[in-house]
Formats: sequence, structure tokens, C-alpha cells
Amino acid sequence: MLFQSCKKEEIQEINIGYIGPLSTRATDLGIGPSQAMKLAVKEYNKNRTNNEPKVNLFIEDDKWEKSNALPSYNKLRKEHNIDIVFISNTDGTVAIQDALLKDGVIAINPLNNDQLLASLNENTFMIAKSTEEANQVIGVRMVELDLKNVVIFQYPNDFMSRAANAVQELLNENGVKNKIVTIDKEQVDFNEYLKAAKDDGVDGYAFFGYKELGFAMKQGRDLGIDVPYFGSTTLLSPDFYNNSQGTIIGTECTFFTPPDGNYILAHQFLKNFANEYGEEPLSVWPPMQAYDATNIVLHELKDLNTTKKESETFEEWLRNRLFSVHYYQGICGNISITEDGSSRGIYFSLYKLISEDKLIKVKR
Repeated sequence: MLFQSCKKEEIQEINIGYIGPLSTRATDLGIGPSQAMKLAVKEYNKNRTNNEPKVNLFIEDDKWEKSNALPSYNKLRKEHNIDIVFISNTDGTVAIQDALLKDGVIAINPLNNDQLLASLNENTFMIAKSTEEANQVIGVRMVELDLKNVVIFQYPNDFMSRAANAVQELLNENGVKNKIVTIDKEQVDFNEYLKAAKDDGVDGYAFFGYKELGFAMKQGRDLGIDVPYFGSTTLLSPDFYNNSQGTIIGTECTFFTPPDGNYILAHQFLKNFANEYGEEPLSVWPPMQAYDATNIVLHELKDLNTTKKESETFEEWLRNRLFSVHYYQGICGNISITEDGSSRGIYFSLYKLISEDKLIKVKR
């Protein structure tokens, strides 16, 4: 009886929240990742042993707005008492920082991994590609093409700002004239900027944003602008294509497909994804990254009841476990988490859009 009374109490369930865009804007950065997370949790619960905690997943739509992040987080805490939150939006990740420390919650951004996020508190992790590295590929390409004068249209959020600045820094180092134009969130008329750029002899345009910039692509071609277009990781959004009326074809962008990671594991994931949801995701990198990020956490949770000390809080235990992740074999590559909570191991390539939903690789 004494032995039984001293037995460590096991944790039976863990609640995880996900905050991402399911409507309004950038839905390819929210719907696919949420589906990938649900699939990962389903697979984990199906295969877990009796002493491994059950995992529950709860999802909130932030409409890709920073202002919705904290209310969504508070709702997940109040209604489901989450201990872990996944959040895709960089600005939203920043917005919940104080609440994370107050509540003892661990946050994972499964899509973005940049210098700002790496400077945040110790409860925040980024299991994703490097924002700066991924977008510098565009700058390298512009230099290779010997462009002399470039304009970068940039949506007003932190992710696109860092993407644009990464390209600008590389262009400046190579003596390429350039200008960043920050657009309004709902802007649809870009003719004034495009006419001025055409008169100035701009020979390359980068579009770092979301579906609204499809209008800019169309308006540019209508003005007779026949120079290279470049884009960011969001280029495969159907609304982007529709708004461009097809003029997006030929645009070069940074992207990630199964051959950039572990092709065999990635192919199996996409097959399982299609079996679960009826079709593969149009833009594959967001759900692939979210799947890896979720499975890294789930892999650690399997050992929760056998490795957590009674003197440790769950927050302390999971934080220490994540900092010890090295060369996790995911579908995106072999992923390691560094001392600032960022990750390494996911590397994007340069692609060209050749049809509405098809890319070909230009170079690694």
C-alpha cells in the first residue's frame, strides 16, 4: 500500500492549440497546416501506448491578423486549458509573448523562423525554414540575371518586411539599385507605383505579399512591363493566380517541395494526407512544415510520463526537451533546434511557376 501511494501520478492528456488563417487571407498558410496537425495527432493517438498521454488538438482562426492572436490564444486557454500553442503568424507570435510566460505555455511557430522570433522569450520555438535565408535566394537570382534596378512590393507585416529586407541587403551589397514599396493591406490599385517604376527603367519586380499583389502583376503587364517577376513562398495561393489573371505565370519564387527534403517520407505524408482529405495540398510546404513541427513535439510527449521529474513543471520539461532536439528525421529534412529556439535543417530552392498549380525547380 505504501508503494502504491508513492507512485508518481501520470499525465493522462495534453491539450494543444493551433492559431492560423482559415479564412480571409493567406488560407494556404492555415488550412493545410491545421489538417497536417490533425493528421499527426490522429496517428499519434492511434499508436500510443497506455502510459503515453492522449493529445487533443483545438483550432482557432486568426484571419492572418495580429489583433486576433491574443483573443484566440485566450479563448484556447479558457475553453481548453492548452499547455502548447502552435501559431503561424509572426506578428501574432509576438503578440502573445507576455501571456505565454504568465501562463507557462510553450509556443511553436511551424511556418516562420526569423531573427525577430529568435530574440523572443525562452518559451517560443520556431520549427520552420529561415525567413532570411529562404528569401535571399531571390536576391542572388537578381544578381545572377544582372538586373540593374529593382522594385520590391511588400505587404505590411513582419514576415514580408524581413523577406524584403533580406533581398534588399543582398542587392545593396552587389550595387543593385532598389526600392521597397510598402503597400496597404487592402490595396488593389498599383498603377501609380508601376508607371513611375516603368519610367525609371526598373528591370525586375518582386512581390512579397498575398493575393492583393496578383492585381499588381496584372496591372504591370497591362502597362507593357515585360521584365522578370519574382515572388515569395505564398505564390501558389489560388486567389493570387486569379487576381493576376494568369500573368503570374513565369514568376520565380522561393519554394519547397518533397525533393528538397526527405522525398520518401514526404511522399508517404502526401499520400496519407490525400487519403485523409481527398486531395493533396496545393501548396505543400506549409503542411509539410507543420507536420514535422507537430511530430517533433509528439515525439517528446511519448516520453513525458517516464522522463518528467516530479519537481519539474510541464513547461520546464518540454522546454528542455525541445532544446535537446538534434537531427530529427522529418519529411522536410534533418531538423535541429538551436539555443535561441530557432531551427536548422529546412532549406528552400528557387522555382518558376509554369502553370496555375505547377512549379519547376530553377536551382537549389
